[in-house]
Amino acid sequence: MEEKAQDRMSSTMSEVRKILVSLSETEVVVEPGGVAQLLVTMTNRQEGLDRLTLEIEGVDVEWYAIPVPAVNLAPGGQTTERVLFKLGRSSENRAGAYPFLVRVQAMETGELGVAQATLVIRPFSSLQVDLDPKRAVATFFGPLNEFDVSVSNLGNAEITLDLYANDPEDGCAYEFDSDRITLKPGSTSTVPLSVRPKNLSILGGMRLYGFTVSARAVEDSYVHANAHGQVEKRALISPLMGIFLLLLILAGLVTWYFWPKPPELAAINTFSSSSSHVDAGQDITLSWDVSHAQQIIIKSREGKGGELAVPGEQKATVGSVIVRPAAPETTYFLVVRGAGKDQTRSLRILVTPPPPPPRPSISAFTADPPAIHMGEQTVLAWKARGMKEFILDPGGLHMSKFDQSHSVSPDQDMQFTLQAVPENENMAPAVKSVKVHVVPKDVCLAQIDRFAASAYSVYIGDKVRLRWRTLYAPSVRIDADHGDPVGGVANPGNGMVEVRLTDTTTFTLSASDSSGKVVSKSVTIQARERPAVPVPTPEPGAGNNGPTGNPDGGTASPAPGGN
Repeated sequence: MEEKAQDRMSSTMSEVRKILVSLSETEVVVEPGGVAQLLVTMTNRQEGLDRLTLEIEGVDVEWYAIPVPAVNLAPGGQTTERVLFKLGRSSENRAGAYPFLVRVQAMETGELGVAQATLVIRPFSSLQVDLDPKRAVATFFGPLNEFDVSVSNLGNAEITLDLYANDPEDGCAYEFDSDRITLKPGSTSTVPLSVRPKNLSILGGMRLYGFTVSARAVEDSYVHANAHGQVEKRALISPLMGIFLLLLILAGLVTWYFWPKPPELAAINTFSSSSSHVDAGQDITLSWDVSHAQQIIIKSREGKGGELAVPGEQKATVGSVIVRPAAPETTYFLVVRGAGKDQTRSLRILVTPPPPPPRPSISAFTADPPAIHMGEQTVLAWKARGMKEFILDPGGLHMSKFDQSHSVSPDQDMQFTLQAVPENENMAPAVKSVKVHVVPKDVCLAQIDRFAASAYSVYIGDKVRLRWRTLYAPSVRIDADHGDPVGGVANPGNGMVEVRLTDTTTFTLSASDSSGKVVSKSVTIQARERPAVPVPTPEPGAGNNGPTGNPDGGTASPAPGGN
């Protein structure tokens, strides 16, 4: 039984990893164009000093950086290093989950420690729409015009789009070869578009229709892109009619030359917007058609404030411009100056303001290690969201919202407080505190909270359970003043071990801190001889074959199970 117990104990010790790796989180979420951080804690459980190297396997090497790839670590020592994940905002960095391994290898002994995590790349959307050609001519015999609409998915996730086309005057009919397409990240699809004026004139002048082609995501209507084109409609004029018209024009010119005429007045034919109600940050298209204009100006007024010359003076009498209205409302004014009185029209655009920023929260704030000697450092690490910066007290240290740890070296017991300052100044900051215990260099950090036995007086050969509970002790050892040694234990913080007593024994629990200082506590267990089992006495008159009743007159054997 003793040999089996020793075999089980030695097997448990051999299965303990010599290099221990732990991660601050098993799922690292990164936004393309942003930065995410993973804290890797390495513990050297070997018997000697070694150089540990940190590597990442399973993801593209361009996605991460290791500021400190190798460190020297003493026996029982522990250190935390950072792995920074940064991805470009490109369609090549596909959205999804990418499992990877964190490998820590000892250069001297070859011992290896691994940990697994997952890199989650968030999706983002970006579209681009191009039109070829930008302008076409519709005649009486050739009213149908073909355009190629090229839609490019510049995001990192597959997207399904609906295609639309319209003009402010509703003067043309539009037909796509396919009005719904699905694009993979980085891909481009070209869809034919047929445009035809609804009404054709035999006699008449040229008419220009400005139209907009839109691609809008099926699942998220806020993801969209536009392209603008023009269709010039021409009437049918025969040669004879042309000569006749030319003669009429010559006659009209002569008449006009000799007949005094009033100057032509500036006029606004149309002034419209692609939408009258949008969300904050969304663009709209302003389109106009004016006549006899010497100067065209578009002004804007945000809310009830003064007018601003934005986007300002325009050159084309028929055109469009893309603007971004401001919340809660923006009014655009089209001012046309020419002969006579200035002409003005206005468009009021209602803008839904953006939602308020989320309240800040701190999900974790820890010190590693929580107890140190004077002059040593501990790493304060935290997880938070919804903030614009951090403030660490004491000291009022301001840190970026991308910081997730900070090293400190207090010279006495100290409580550190972390504030997550929100984007909205009217919100209260989130606050969390952590305490760091500091002892002098010559004092052992480890503490023995409990060391006791299940019994303090037993028979020789019986087993006794030894239980302990320690603080700040990376290693614990139990020694006996004589008999079989117990040695190191697998669980230094809170554990139990069984021992068999062959004699009265004093057991000593020694707890060591990271610097090798030791604190101990002892218990003594008395072992005594087990009493003999009594021999049963025979009843009188049992027979004449001896005192025990045996036929041969011998003595009775002891009861089964006696010693």
